[in-house]
Amino acid sequence: MQNTQSTEAYGKERASRYDQFASVTMGDRKRQRSYLQDLLHRQPLAHGAFLDLGCGTGFFSEVLFEHRPDFNGHLVDGSADMLELARQRVQKDGRRVSFQHALFDAIDWPALPVFDVVFSGYAIHHLTDTGKWQLFASIHAHLEPGGAFILFDNFLPNHPEDRDLIEFLTCREIERKTRHVTPLEQIIETDRKLKAAENDQEASFEEHLRQLRALGFGHVVPVFLEARYGGIVAYK
Repeated sequence: MQNTQSTEAYGKERASRYDQFASVTMGDRKRQRSYLQDLLHRQPLAHGAFLDLGCGTGFFSEVLFEHRPDFNGHLVDGSADMLELARQRVQKDGRRVSFQHALFDAIDWPALPVFDVVFSGYAIHHLTDTGKWQLFASIHAHLEPGGAFILFDNFLPNHPEDRDLIEFLTCREIERKTRHVTPLEQIIETDRKLKAAENDQEASFEEHLRQLRALGFGHVVPVFLEARYGGIVAYK
């Protein structure tokens, strides 16, 4: 939720229902948490510092703290209501955590430390392509050598017919999760309206890989791709 249009969509009421909504509309959330856990187990952590960009309710930040309770975590989100839910979720047991209410283009990067891990889950697709690649450059600059940028997000192919297929497969899975209570055509219509309201601007999975490599990440690895939802890890 990281441009003005998308953050305005997440007031207090919708933020409170976000995790329930995401469990239906954002792929296999349990499996995604497992992917993140496994990636963290492979990642050397010299300083124990992480950045979660677009942290939402702290759903994935929680995984980072479960892996390393002594992590120094910095959570950023453009929605104050989402950030408050993240605070309630992760600010406990003496954890070292700070919170920043900011859109991605307003982050004060020079004020931030370097990180072992930068994570972002389902937020960067709201940016223009130019905004995405500029953000990736800032992330690269604030990673320790050997650090990892872990990106889970929405992706769409370039060809319109391919996009139609991905939309169908994504909405078909939503239909299954809701036990066919809502007709597929209505799910597709609602999905399109929500994406327009949040100003979604997905790029292709392949273009993300290309841009990350061009920015100097030495090792860029596809982790998963399931219809619209995918994961990439890029090492500095």
